Formats: sequence, structure tokens, C-alpha cells
Amino acid sequence: MVKDEKAEELEAKGLYRRAAARWVEVMAQSNSEGDRDWIATHRKECLEKIRRPPARADDYVDLHKAVNDTQRRMGIARPNGEAFRLKGKAI
Repeated sequence: MVKDEKAEELEAKGLYRRAAARWVEVMAQSNSEGDRDWIATHRKECLEKIRRPPARADDYVDLHKAVNDTQRRMGIARPNGEAFRLKGKAI
């Protein structure tokens, strides 16, 4: 088992990605094959502990509201997008 104070502090703080990077540095300095194997396993455990943010569904309600507000302020707000249609052309 290999000890590295900095990597262990990062793990204690929940900074697993940084801790995994630190373990790579420690692995490069290690002379023993057994130590390198232990570090690789421990680094893999750190990477597995990384919490990814939950995936958010696309929600364009805020964007739609901002567009409508901007068009109103610019004075080009028209129902059904008529401000952007060619005059005399019905769709």
C-alpha cells in the first residue's frame, strides 16, 4: 500500500478527479510493480466515485419567453411569426 498525503487529502474533500490525477503522479515515481498495481486500482476507485451532474431534459420555455419579450420590446411581435414572413405570401 502506498501513502500520499496530498492525494488522500483530495479524496477526503471529495475531489476525486484531482486525487486520481495525483495518483498518476505518484505512480510515475513508484519503483515497485506491486505499488503501481495498487495505485492503478485505487485510482480506478477514485474515478468511479466521481459524481456526474444529472442529465437535464431540454427545456426551451425560458428561451421562448426571452424571445417573445425581446420581440415585444423591439416592436416586432406578431402572432404566428408573421413578422418574419414575406408580405403577400401565405403559408
